[in-house]
Amino acid sequence: MTEKPGRQRPGGRTARNRENVLRATADLLLSEGYEQLTIARVAAAAEVAETTVYRRWPSKVHLVADALSELARVENPIPDTGTLEGDLRALLNQVITLVERPEVQRVILTVVSLAAGDDEVVRAKDAFWEARFAGATDIVNRAVARGELPPDTDPYELIEDLAAPAYFRVLITGRPLDSRLVDRSVALALNRQGIRDAAAGSDRRASPSVDG
Repeated sequence: MTEKPGRQRPGGRTARNRENVLRATADLLLSEGYEQLTIARVAAAAEVAETTVYRRWPSKVHLVADALSELARVENPIPDTGTLEGDLRALLNQVITLVERPEVQRVILTVVSLAAGDDEVVRAKDAFWEARFAGATDIVNRAVARGELPPDTDPYELIEDLAAPAYFRVLITGRPLDSRLVDRSVALALNRQGIRDAAAGSDRRASPSVDG
């Protein structure tokens, strides 16, 4: 079952193995938790050799970070509603739908609690969040192209402002992730550096005056 390096075509067996490993990891992670997950169990569930897993993911932490990134990518596709506010609202609702699942909350709490002093853990966490923010920057790029945002808008800061309150409730307070939170979080993100004011001004210029 051991693979020969360099012999796999892109999109061929290597891609299938990666997909199977990440799916098996997510399934085991969500059903049984982080502590019960091992490389051996993942390899068995994915029907690949353990060496196949270790070749791409040097540790369980890296494997879990990649599996969570893939889960978020599949279940939280980057929305394209045609407006910045619509995209932010849709994105946050997707995030909330995912993190409201009890099994996902358990995993998030576990991953966040992993030793911050471990360089390997820090790199894996960075890779996970980098993957999440990389997709969300498409929202900002489209908004810049439409003239809704200035070109120097920092995508990371905008998405942080949007998602931070939801993650704070998941990780700290346990308060409900309700529609009021969505409204407040979207407003916070849009108000960042006057974004809300700029968008409102654009809407006023585009709309006919009520005074005729």
